[in-house]
Amino acid sequence: MTLQPKIIFKYLPYVLFILVHFFLLNVNTAEWGDSYRILRASEFIRDGSYPEDEKRPPLYSLVLAARPAAADPVLWARGFMLLAGLAGMFLFGKFLKQYIRNERFVFIGMLFLLLNPDFLYWSIRVMADVPFALLALLGIYLYRKWKDNWTFKRYFLLGIVAGLSILTRFEGYILAASLFLSLFIEHRKKIKYYVYYGLGILLVVLPWFLYRSPFASEYLEEPAGRTYDWTMIWIYFASLLALYGFVPAFALLSDRKKDIFRLFKKEPHISFFLFFELLLILLWPAAIPRLFVAVVPILILVLTLVLEKWWEDGRESKSVYVTAVSLLLFYVGSQFFLKLQFLILNKVLFTTLLILQVAALLFIVKKKFRPAAVLLVLTMLFWSVFVIRLHKDIFISVKNAAEYTVRNLEGKVAYNDVSSVSDFYLNVLDTPKISGFYYNTESKKNLTYEALHQTGADYFLITNEHNTTMELDLDSRPYLTPVKDFSYNVNGAEFFAKIVKFERKD
Repeated sequence: MTLQPKIIFKYLPYVLFILVHFFLLNVNTAEWGDSYRILRASEFIRDGSYPEDEKRPPLYSLVLAARPAAADPVLWARGFMLLAGLAGMFLFGKFLKQYIRNERFVFIGMLFLLLNPDFLYWSIRVMADVPFALLALLGIYLYRKWKDNWTFKRYFLLGIVAGLSILTRFEGYILAASLFLSLFIEHRKKIKYYVYYGLGILLVVLPWFLYRSPFASEYLEEPAGRTYDWTMIWIYFASLLALYGFVPAFALLSDRKKDIFRLFKKEPHISFFLFFELLLILLWPAAIPRLFVAVVPILILVLTLVLEKWWEDGRESKSVYVTAVSLLLFYVGSQFFLKLQFLILNKVLFTTLLILQVAALLFIVKKKFRPAAVLLVLTMLFWSVFVIRLHKDIFISVKNAAEYTVRNLEGKVAYNDVSSVSDFYLNVLDTPKISGFYYNTESKKNLTYEALHQTGADYFLITNEHNTTMELDLDSRPYLTPVKDFSYNVNGAEFFAKIVKFERKD
């Protein structure tokens, strides 16, 4: 018995999602530093408080705090990300069907989201970007679903979704404002509608705002000391161009720009959110490409719509070649000079991906659906796998060193790790026999016997994770006795985390 195409289109994306994410559940040795800050906040919540120095809103940490006492906090968070991503896939499928009738293009759109290099990478990381993207997509989906049949209850529920997004990431204010502007265009002077929407938001955010003023957030101070130049703008557009994992996609969008403008004009809740998000990323480029996660579902909708109309249209627009070649040359030149990690550094894979993209474009222009779809999937798959492989061992040395310290040592440990990894394992988790504090060991004057003695530390955890040129000469410092050395070659660079014992003379 063979499976019918409708059955494949309906269920295969979810099966693939579960398989891919289960396989990648623990592919990362450690998480990013921000992840450990989020986990730290969740442990504070379990104890009935919230860190004073934590700038992030609390909802994501609050959800993670609901773990069983015996569960490992990192593994628990990764499991939650799998479930959140699966819920996002289900919602994205319903979102696509609001605009696309052809089931095979809904299927392709869902594969695009599953294999998107930016979205897939951050969906297996303990970060709030994908949960926020899920809430943003939910707000946009509900707005479209209820657009012709509003009730006061639905305005209120939409406000709750916007409020939850505010408590997940600071970009939630953009979602809330975008939905409000859309409601204003639709209803103008009917204030009572905005009141119910606003009450929904207020119900969710007021308790948090009473606890901590949103105007005190460190986020507001971050752009102040940043220097903006042409290189930063260049990075922004190079990252945006590569967002699909298929650079010629923007050539296809350019060829169908009238259709896209009609969509944005008809759906202001989408266009407002997309515009303000892209503007924010331009003003806040330090988090590129992670900040793009929230708009990836919208951009995939746009590309999928364009592809659907492309196949429905009888004409072959060969002029798209010129735009596509220009974009590819810009991308190649950008990587030659910028060498951005998320945009592929391996020369062999880089060349392979270029060939795949050109081949996929040829089949798209010739309207050969199956080979075009296969090549698009392969391109995005290879891109995603490489990005994940490139970053899967970040902080491997310091994470393993911190875990060894907790299991085997007692006393006070001074560490030069600024990523929050050491702080999480030594201070946040329940480790009554060990504690740690930050100490700058990259300065030679801080490594003299007198300086180390004043710290009161029994051990020092010294890593070059943040400075690969750092050297540590233990032979000239007999008062530092090696305990354990964690050294690894990661993507051609040597990383180490050395645990040494401080031998006091008294």
